[in-house]
Amino acid sequence: MVADVIAEIQVSLRSQSKEYSTTEVKGRLGSIVEREDAQIVVALGVDAVNEALRLPSSINVVYGLVVAPPRTGRANVTGVYMSPPVSEYVATVRRYLPSLSKLSVIGNQSMLKSLNGGESLQVSAYNVSTSSDLVKTINRLRDTRALLLLPDANLLTASVMSNVLLYSFKYNIPLLGISEANVKQGALFALVFDHKAISRQIGEKVQSILNGGSAEELSASPPSRYMLYINHNTAQKMGIEIPEEMMKKAKKIY
Repeated sequence: MVADVIAEIQVSLRSQSKEYSTTEVKGRLGSIVEREDAQIVVALGVDAVNEALRLPSSINVVYGLVVAPPRTGRANVTGVYMSPPVSEYVATVRRYLPSLSKLSVIGNQSMLKSLNGGESLQVSAYNVSTSSDLVKTINRLRDTRALLLLPDANLLTASVMSNVLLYSFKYNIPLLGISEANVKQGALFALVFDHKAISRQIGEKVQSILNGGSAEELSASPPSRYMLYINHNTAQKMGIEIPEEMMKKAKKIY
């Protein structure tokens, strides 16, 4: 996928670019940027972003292929992150599944700050810092109508996901997934980033900077387009009717 994203970005640009692996630039990105007289560094993935954020703030950095916006006070940084904001799930529920009128969002403080939103429905946010805290929090929820776990690999271990899905089916509270794998496991639906759309967005930001703008003037963006995955078996078991319009929009139905 990384290679596809790089190829898409390069196609969208009208300027020369040079590609480096993270291992090639580790600890020496500043000297490479100086040697190449680079105007912009496009950093793909967490390791690349961490390396790029150490550059002088005079260098524009555009990031991609990270789950959420990186926390930094550095100037001249923008990019495209992969996770849909909570408001996208809220909008999908409001449009197709209005019976799920109360959504509980669970994640660490950083993720909640970056991705939480969606005042259109009754949304309750819960800040958790450990996997056990997450499971305990979920087990206390009885009046919610749907669960959304924000992406955090440290929290969402295999055992946690197993516990969450058992809870979901025991109490008939659907889990809204963050990946196709979640949907295959039993989540009701998931919104998943489209890497081609992300590539185009990154290319557009880079071109805007090359045209005279700065990264600081460009807001970080979530994906402009999502792929919808639905688990119809889960919907049937929970007595949730998925409207035909929603089914038609799905990339895949399990």
